[in-house]
Amino acid sequence: MTSRLLLLNGSLRGSTGNTARLLQRAATALPATWQADSVCLADYGDSVEALAEHLSSADAFLIGSGVYWGSWGSPLQRFLEVISSYELSRCFLGKPAGALISADSVGGLDVAQRLLGAFSLLGCLLPPLCSVVLSRAACAATATDPDGNADVWQLEDLEVVVQNLVLARAFAETAWSTWPVRKLERVRGRYPTHGPLDEGLAKFA
Repeated sequence: MTSRLLLLNGSLRGSTGNTARLLQRAATALPATWQADSVCLADYGDSVEALAEHLSSADAFLIGSGVYWGSWGSPLQRFLEVISSYELSRCFLGKPAGALISADSVGGLDVAQRLLGAFSLLGCLLPPLCSVVLSRAACAATATDPDGNADVWQLEDLEVVVQNLVLARAFAETAWSTWPVRKLERVRGRYPTHGPLDEGLAKFA
C-alpha cells in the first residue's frame, strides 16, 4: 500500500521559487512505498472541501515557506486561517509534520519552530529533527569553508527530515487523546484567497 507525503508550499513565489524546488528535492528521498503530492497555496483555486480532502488523504506533511518579515508566507497564513475549523480532525490528527524553511540570512529557525507549533495544535505529530532551514548566506559560507561550517543545515539534511516523517508514520493508528476545542464554522466553496473571513468567532463588541 502506497503512503502519501503532502508537500504544502506556502511561499509567495509559489511554484517558481526556492521553496518549490527544495520541496521537490526533498521528495526524492522518499522510499518506493511512498509518493509525493503537492499543493501550492499561492496558486490554489479549487474548493476548501477539495483541499480538506487532500489533507485527509495524506499520511504526512512537509510544509515549506520562505521567510518574510520574520514570518512565513501570506499564502500559508491564509491557509491556517481558512483551515482552522479542521483542527483535530482526520485532516491532521496524529499525522507527522515537518518544516522546510528557506531564508536569505536569518530568522528561519524561529519561523520553523512557530510553524511546527501551529501544526502541533492542529493535531500533527512532530518527530525528531523534523525541520530544516536553508539560507542563502549559510550556503555561501559553506561553499567557501566547508569544514568550518559543518554544523550548518545542508541540502542533504532534507533526507533526514523525510526519513523521520516516514518512520513516524508508524504511529498513525494511535488513539490519541484530545482536549475539547471550540468548533469554528467551516469555510465552504471556492478557496478564499483574500477578503474577510467569519468563522463564527466571538465578538468583543
